[in-house]
Amino acid sequence: MNAVDALLARRDHPLQSTIQAVRSRLLDLAGVVESVKWNSPNYALADDFATLHLRRDDSVQLILHTGAVPKPDHPEIVLAHPPSGSRRADRNRLVVTFRRDDPSPADADVLADALKSWVAQLV
Repeated sequence: MNAVDALLARRDHPLQSTIQAVRSRLLDLAGVVESVKWNSPNYALADDFATLHLRRDDSVQLILHTGAVPKPDHPEIVLAHPPSGSRRADRNRLVVTFRRDDPSPADADVLADALKSWVAQLV
């Protein structure tokens, strides 16, 4: 059992299917490393770019960002089709909130496309 699996087992979040669906989409990206950071599942390539917040039982939040430390000079990341439930926290931080378990295949596909686009713009 890896560190994220152990964290999720301890947390026993009610939206486990959603968490696993989001994890799967993140881990489908080439070169992604999963770890625990800030007591949350975290995902990195050359730098951190995604964190799952599991603090509330009624939702799961995926935070997309450009790294653990803000990069004010990084060009703005633009998504043609942001996932439903998303809002901009700033120009390079997107918060996607999932409020129900087991996202639809269409929602999962939109999320996958958004993740690919986000990662492509991290360079």
